[in-house]
Amino acid sequence: MRLDLSARLAARHGSRVALTDVARDATLTFAELEERAAGAAGRLRERGVRRGDRLSVLSGPDMNVVILFFGALKVGAALVPHNLRLAAPELADEVGRVHSAMIVRGRGTFPEIPTTVLAGHRRVSLDELTQPGGTPSKRPEEPTDWEIPALVLFTGGSTGRPKGAVLSLRAVLSNALTTVEGWKLQGDDSTILVFPMFHTGGWNVLLLPLLISGGRSIILERFEPVEILRRIDAEKVTILGGVPSMFIDLVGRPEFARASLASLRFAKSGGGNSPPAVVNAFRERGIPFYQGYGLTEAGPNLLYSTTEDLSRPGTIGRPNLLADMKLVDEQGHDRDVGELLVSGPVLFSGYLDDPAATATAMSGEYVRTGDVLRRDVDGFYYFVGRTKLMFKSGGENVYIAEVEEALESHPAVAEAAVIGIPDARWGEVGCAFVRRATPVGEEEVVTFLRAHLAHFKVPRRFVWRDEIPRTPAGKKDYPRLRREVGP
Repeated sequence: MRLDLSARLAARHGSRVALTDVARDATLTFAELEERAAGAAGRLRERGVRRGDRLSVLSGPDMNVVILFFGALKVGAALVPHNLRLAAPELADEVGRVHSAMIVRGRGTFPEIPTTVLAGHRRVSLDELTQPGGTPSKRPEEPTDWEIPALVLFTGGSTGRPKGAVLSLRAVLSNALTTVEGWKLQGDDSTILVFPMFHTGGWNVLLLPLLISGGRSIILERFEPVEILRRIDAEKVTILGGVPSMFIDLVGRPEFARASLASLRFAKSGGGNSPPAVVNAFRERGIPFYQGYGLTEAGPNLLYSTTEDLSRPGTIGRPNLLADMKLVDEQGHDRDVGELLVSGPVLFSGYLDDPAATATAMSGEYVRTGDVLRRDVDGFYYFVGRTKLMFKSGGENVYIAEVEEALESHPAVAEAAVIGIPDARWGEVGCAFVRRATPVGEEEVVTFLRAHLAHFKVPRRFVWRDEIPRTPAGKKDYPRLRREVGP
């Protein structure tokens, strides 16, 4: 079997609009997307990009990144979009570990990467690769390799250093097809892309599933609640996805009450459950509001709720069609409450150039999520907690070890322990317990951290301690610290 995905979509959906880019004031039909992708593939080949290569992409949301994705697929190269919110040392570390054939720079601002990291990399602009015209690349002549990497998306781990999750063509398409089936996506559906494109949400929650179904994605440069509410009505948007902090911002605006929102079929929250007030704000407007669950390593749309689940408060739904799931206790025994393990064609191919981390993440053919879930007698799942030393803030993973390492690199900090605490807007934020070596104030520490970490990782609360409590085994006693700050 030979698969040229954008060509197949063009043949199926042709003149339908696939993408609207608000900043560019431009639209692309499926036929135009294929034409531009073919041209991009030709330019990549001319510049020596070959099957199995990786392309680092530094860009904000942009339809040209989507064009490049499909162009890279034709060549057999993987797209590696980087998080522009990272501090300069973090971004340099990521780019340095990818060993890209090319660094592609698009729109948006980001920290300067040291020339020592860039040395030896070819650099080219996104617009240059994806402009109209050019010599189209030939369609692939070899059988499709379903395991070839299509995307590498960086996600964290309990060790704190972000890892590149390798998503094959098989994994990307399995997630897209199960989303189309489970969410009942149709050709007349549309969404506003609010997730960043370095995140699995940017690609796999709705963008690629909607392209498969013939739907349309409206790309904004940044999350702007008032603009989103306006465009839902103006563009007759049918589906709205987001993380809890986004929905909190939306319903908190006076424009929310004034907007019609009549076109919305449903809204969908991921990256943690949205507060009941948010859920009720949509449902009172007659808009179904669903919760869901997923992870970069196994597709973001693993569990989803539908209309029939609205009578089950707090459920994150049931498994998608192709995901095999089980809940296990610490001894690996099947339970109705336990750590979620996932298998199936939606699974990633491992972490980029990190077999040790991949082995740690796996349990046989299953990936360990580190999340504890509960399953009721009807097969509906509910989120309980996390086994990993991490928390989510605004839908982004914050890994405790990484924040502690940054804190303890400050000369005035002797020791630090970090936990996640509830926050009405962001879901969770960091609380840092700090033992000082020499006098230092909170403002100085925060300024220091912001130079080394993305802002969402910087703790919002600091507790100054004479000592950090430890367990009998000598480890930091996180449960005790959580009891100190309360529920």
